[in-house]
Amino acid sequence: MFKRILIVDDNRDLADNLAELLADEGHSITTAASGEDALGISTGSTFDLVLSDVWMPGISGVELVLRLRPRVPEPVFFLMTACPSETLRREATSAGVAAIFDKPLDLAALLLRVARVPALL
Repeated sequence: MFKRILIVDDNRDLADNLAELLADEGHSITTAASGEDALGISTGSTFDLVLSDVWMPGISGVELVLRLRPRVPEPVFFLMTACPSETLRREATSAGVAAIFDKPLDLAALLLRVARVPALL
């Protein structure tokens, strides 16, 4: 079943590649280049999954989750990071993040986890 997915990453090439990969799987994709853009896009929109980079200028991925959750409580949140740490994992888990993917991404693992996310429709 298709899912509505918001991809947030300041690395436009990565965001576009992920968007293409997930669209090829039949999902509806929206991309944002920053946490601030994602907050604007999320107004009036519904997503099944938000996939965000952790380290971006401005709002971090964890902060984005904390700010989006009260506005759109339904989606599942996944984070991506090139700099994993136990502190990040604790903060992300406390914020309600379902999965953290280390970069470079294991695309097969990502697709498997995306497939397990329930669609709201």
